[in-house]
Amino acid sequence: MGCQQSKAANVHHASANKASSIPHNSTQPLSPNSHASMIRNVALPREVNKISNPGQKLFYLLNLALQNTRRNKVDDLIWAKVCKICQKSKNAADYQDPNSGDTPLHLACRLLTIFPYDESSNVLSPLDAIKVMIRCSVDIASVQNRQGYIPLHDIVRLDTQTFQGVTSSSALMHQTQVVNFLIAADYEASVEYLQRNDVVHSTEHGAATPLYHAVASLMDDFDVAPGATVAFISAIHFPSPNMVSAQNRDNYDKPLALLYRRFSRQFDLSEQFFPGDNSRQEVVDHRNRYKTTAMNTWKVVLALLDPLLDKRKAVSDFYMVHAAVRMETPPDLLRYIIETRPEEVRQTDENGQLPLHVAAGSDKSASSSKYHYKFVIDELLYSYPDGAASVDAENLLPLQLAIYSGKAWIGGGTKSLYDVYPDAMSRVSMDENPSIKTALSFSTNFGAEEQKTDGLDAITKEEHYDAIMLVQKPNADLGDVISAMWANEEDGGVQMLGCAAIADMAKKVSKDKVRLNWMALTSVTTVVNAMKNHPNEPAVQEKGCNALRILAAADNYREVSFAASGAIASIVSAMQAHVSDAIVQREACCALRQIVKFGGKERATVIASVSGFTALQNALGAHPVDVLVQTEACRTLECLTAIQSANLPDLPTTQTGPLLEAAKQRFPDECGEVADIVLSRLS
Repeated sequence: MGCQQSKAANVHHASANKASSIPHNSTQPLSPNSHASMIRNVALPREVNKISNPGQKLFYLLNLALQNTRRNKVDDLIWAKVCKICQKSKNAADYQDPNSGDTPLHLACRLLTIFPYDESSNVLSPLDAIKVMIRCSVDIASVQNRQGYIPLHDIVRLDTQTFQGVTSSSALMHQTQVVNFLIAADYEASVEYLQRNDVVHSTEHGAATPLYHAVASLMDDFDVAPGATVAFISAIHFPSPNMVSAQNRDNYDKPLALLYRRFSRQFDLSEQFFPGDNSRQEVVDHRNRYKTTAMNTWKVVLALLDPLLDKRKAVSDFYMVHAAVRMETPPDLLRYIIETRPEEVRQTDENGQLPLHVAAGSDKSASSSKYHYKFVIDELLYSYPDGAASVDAENLLPLQLAIYSGKAWIGGGTKSLYDVYPDAMSRVSMDENPSIKTALSFSTNFGAEEQKTDGLDAITKEEHYDAIMLVQKPNADLGDVISAMWANEEDGGVQMLGCAAIADMAKKVSKDKVRLNWMALTSVTTVVNAMKNHPNEPAVQEKGCNALRILAAADNYREVSFAASGAIASIVSAMQAHVSDAIVQREACCALRQIVKFGGKERATVIASVSGFTALQNALGAHPVDVLVQTEACRTLECLTAIQSANLPDLPTTQTGPLLEAAKQRFPDECGEVADIVLSRLS
């Protein structure tokens, strides 16, 4: 007998072809030739006809449609009514509301995001109406409202509640056509908007780039014939491709990082294991659906890495590793690309350059992170160390390119190139690069007898930002801490202090859910990476568990996943590797309990699947006289067993029972009540 839990597999999913939850008025399909007569015959609402000013009339009509649509009362003929007003009064679209500053075009774009176009009904489309509005008022596409946003702002992201469960490929393609038309209507104003990083759609998500907001609004795309999501993101990305690496104003997340978290979550679900026969059809269908959506997400990643990918003659013309190195690709995504395409690390592009040459020669100002290029160069050298001795088409070595581009000695990866192939320094003029000579004197005995002060200030500044010092600074920037941790994975001290710094920052904002969520976007994977790289160092495991405990409240926010990221597995591994360390056991128990508290049955099931119950039993058995370990382990067991719908294993009473009884007897005040609750769930 064991813990009495429901073990029924829950593989139910909404059909990809599920009808929209918004009821549509029944409209008979019309031929395209009927559009003109439909505009003539369509009737405006009585309250709209009472308004004499054409601009106010148009604005009121669209505002009324917005309000009614939010109440699930939609009007399929709204776009014909818009055209009717604009055709009667050419200046109607010029109207600007004195309170909000919105134009009718702002409202039209807003309406389209909550009322997707249904191509099965051959009524006038939103694109038809928007074209009419812009023809009537050529400057309307660049008019800003009081918030400082042009109409494009209201259509560059999806309303996920509207599109969720809808056969939305055609609707999304139509929205993409509107985006393209608005950008073309005023390209300069559109690019200016798309290059902003302070765009706000809600205070919960903060200020970010339009591209980031668009990516964040994407839903899982289960369409086996993909294209809609890629086309939508490409339309927003292509006019300003540099924004894929731009930093948001309010957080350090970026579109590619968000997409990789989504891809990881979807791929994790595609390999999900269910109780019983996993060859049954519903399990196979579940896995295939998430394999499909994971691949569709990956196609969006490819589109962001190379906006011209779909215009190339062949996919082989695209060097994915080169493209990833050229931009500030998130470290975990870059590592995945290098590991899955190792042959490309050895291939040269049309300029005769390896990815290592590209990274070494990149403008140092292209990265907002202090240690980004060190991480990139280290990863490439690990995959192909011989690249350090390879010349490009201009007979230049990576070390030469790094020095000529002004890369920092440590943080820029220049020292890494020198360490792998020191003979490359013979090609560098010390007289023209005195700071390099000084840097070498810090690292080796090179030129010690001739050492001068030339460039010393630069090297001193470099040393000031040495990773071990940076992560200890009380006012350290989160982005710098994360960059330093990824670039110095092998340094246990940097990882331990970095995890401690992240925990301190998270603790300071723990009562502010919004700011904690923003922190977790980039912090969770960084902490997990530290724990994975130093499994035998209890200090790293302890600080990592503490950081994850505080960040657990952000689980499921914008693809932050304590399952897919490996956070749960890392915590349980820490418990298994350091059974005798009471501090690690206590911190790990606390972290697991918080993860279950915020993640629910899915996270409880994952904890069970990675032997979390065994780890908790071991903690109780290994530290019988430590009140904190006993208390936290009992509380975590109670939290896990309280979830009736989780897929949990049978807890052997012969092992768990005595441990709980001992905890209750030894620490009745701290463990008595909780232990009794868990014991009551055992049979």
